[in-house]
Amino acid sequence: MQFKPISCPKCGSLSIKKNGRSKQLKQRYRCKWCLHQFITDYSYQGWRPEVRRQIVPMTLNGSGIRDISRVLSVSINTVLKTIRQQADKTSEPLVPARVTELQVDEFWSFVGNKANQRWLWYGFDPARKKIICSQAGRRTDETCEKLLVKLAGCQVLRYCTDELESYEKFLPQTHHWIGKALTQDIERQNLNFRTHLKRLQRKTICFSKSDKMHDAVLRLYIQHSNMEPLL
Repeated sequence: MQFKPISCPKCGSLSIKKNGRSKQLKQRYRCKWCLHQFITDYSYQGWRPEVRRQIVPMTLNGSGIRDISRVLSVSINTVLKTIRQQADKTSEPLVPARVTELQVDEFWSFVGNKANQRWLWYGFDPARKKIICSQAGRRTDETCEKLLVKLAGCQVLRYCTDELESYEKFLPQTHHWIGKALTQDIERQNLNFRTHLKRLQRKTICFSKSDKMHDAVLRLYIQHSNMEPLL
């Protein structure tokens, strides 16, 4: 009979000792190095790393919070906590030094109820097929200006937007092209957002309950869509 050595799930140390039993009468262990306490056979699926790793991919492929909770047999709090933790580790996209063409647009969503609108403004580089920068907020000049501040260190040869007045106020006329025919790539990206994120779909009962969770999911989606096509 072969015995599998027990290692600490936190630091990987093999210096382990028994540390009593849990309420379910399961053997509990403690690491002598980091003092982390654990058991090897958890009943709750949310403790399993292989289960938690599925939460973000499911979120970015059309599953809502309660969908994930039902399918993976984990609590809603575990789903929310995992998404927030992954979003906190995610940084904003790196803005390149030079962009030949940048398509800029904004699309509508809401948090809590339709009166609390939450717009995502972002710039899309059709040559790189990447989102260069983004800014969540209201559909106001202030939010537009915040987005363009993020592009301060980038030389953009041509901005392509729709006819929204905010763009005309802040973009230089010599580098600004207006028209729906020039924003087809970013309009297609808008469709990707609404297809892959259930909370952005128009005819669904799934919607964000807080600005923080709403922005966290968008930040994760932008990172993954910039890295590679979603599976």
